[in-house]
Amino acid sequence: MDDETRKPSNVYAQSFARGLEVIRSFEGNPQGLTLSEVSKRVAVTRATARRLLHTLVALGYAVTDGKYFSLTPKVMDLGYSYLTSSSIWGASEQYVEQLVAKVGESASVSVLENTDVVYVLRVPTERILKSTLSVGSRLPAHVVSMGRIQLAALTDEALDAYLSKVELKSYTQWTALRAQIIEDRNNGWSMVSRELEEGIAGIAVPILSRSGRVIAAINVSLYPAKLEVQDNFNLLLSSLHQTAQEIGRAVDKTSRSAG
Repeated sequence: MDDETRKPSNVYAQSFARGLEVIRSFEGNPQGLTLSEVSKRVAVTRATARRLLHTLVALGYAVTDGKYFSLTPKVMDLGYSYLTSSSIWGASEQYVEQLVAKVGESASVSVLENTDVVYVLRVPTERILKSTLSVGSRLPAHVVSMGRIQLAALTDEALDAYLSKVELKSYTQWTALRAQIIEDRNNGWSMVSRELEEGIAGIAVPILSRSGRVIAAINVSLYPAKLEVQDNFNLLLSSLHQTAQEIGRAVDKTSRSAG
């Protein structure tokens, strides 16, 4: 898609958008990128890439040794600005910590963004995922319980649109698709086991606004065998529902105070 068809020209700042694309181009490249590599990744001329990179350097968001450019920790301020302005993040922390203390398992809160879930809060107990999850981590929504339960809140039309554009990649042999999402909708909770990784399972419930709209999801992640014990499952599900309700009420309270 060319720049003219992205946004109306009178409200779309092309240079700002390209600056954000430059920042995103560094994903997965902790060793840094050369000017030519950035130019290629962002699909801009070397001159444009040079201006954008040196602007980031001047603002403290990047550094260079003369050949390679890399981002600085200051870039994290951009994400932190979102978190501190998010009623979900501010309202969730104490309740998620209480949940973790009660059930003894790691818990997270995420929001649905396009085809992914984005973690806005995570309180771990032990590392059971091979990959490291933290605030800002993204995962395909259809392979994690928090994503499934938020997809379940979509209308049939919106769900079909999602499924038509997402790459339904099987992360393990256990991955299910649309039918499971519909079942999650009917249950009001989602359980995903061994789909992102063989040794990990998760159970999630939605966080609702006062109007009943799904605004986020909360889950507990643990070893699959633990979910096979009915008493454990019942405790986790009831605890998650209680925590989700507490967060929902706190979000409403924060929103009313802000209004």
